[in-house]
Amino acid sequence: METQAFIFDIKRDASEDGPGIRTTVFFKGCPLSCPWCQNPEGLGREASLSFRAERCDAPGCGMPCVRVCPSGALNRADGLLHIDRAACTQCGACADVCAARALERVGQWLTVDELYARVAIDQPFFRSTGGGVTASGGECTMQMDFLHAFFQKLKQEGISTAIETNGVFNFERFERLLLPWLDLVYYDLKLIDDEASRRHLGASNRPILDNLQRLHRTAKIPVVIRIPLVPGITDTPQNLKGLARFLRAQGIKSAQLLPYNPLWQDKLERFGMASKYLDNQFMSPAEIQQAVHHFHSP
Repeated sequence: METQAFIFDIKRDASEDGPGIRTTVFFKGCPLSCPWCQNPEGLGREASLSFRAERCDAPGCGMPCVRVCPSGALNRADGLLHIDRAACTQCGACADVCAARALERVGQWLTVDELYARVAIDQPFFRSTGGGVTASGGECTMQMDFLHAFFQKLKQEGISTAIETNGVFNFERFERLLLPWLDLVYYDLKLIDDEASRRHLGASNRPILDNLQRLHRTAKIPVVIRIPLVPGITDTPQNLKGLARFLRAQGIKSAQLLPYNPLWQDKLERFGMASKYLDNQFMSPAEIQQAVHHFHSP
């Protein structure tokens, strides 16, 4: 049994992750590698070093971060701080001495009781709005044993629970460990074609489709299907019509289409990451309506 989970963020006052006012807990690690991931810092299971250049006071602060770095990954050039990401071990020593909080080690291990204490302070908002706690990521089901214990504790305290999942999990374990303690599931579908899934997501879509079929047959709680609209990849007529046919075949009558949001790209620079997908435009109303039309077309 996992006694700790690796968490990279706790977002309060969330209104888009379930009914009411919610607190969303973001778990690190994901089995997919979507190049447009809204939380790229949550893809890996290791800690991540965030650097916000706009906060950095170098060289006015004396740059103690450079002195304490055990791997020599930080250096000063032209009065600016530079990070050799290949040499960085994500130890966080630099963040510990950064008074401006320009450097931050993202990701921490928390026990069930520690995480519960951090979300329980929001109970008055949960009670007054019908909200609760949503587990997200990354892919939260990668830490399923911990989630089992955490959700049990939440339900014992009368707190509503939900998850956001990409559908890549062992269904038998999910059904046994999580489903009895859940009030709501948000389930992401991206691509209907398996080859396209392997190319863009780094994995087959077969487990995702199979798990949704089984979940729809057995779950006695709402399962909300969400389809992110990614220009040129998931918003194509072929993909949207194929996803719609698949859902209709399962007797699933509705799904949420989520317009593309490019704001995740700001995180790439902060975390020294790169992506093959760099469309930085919000979808226009006409493009959104066109996607809706394709989804509802025979």
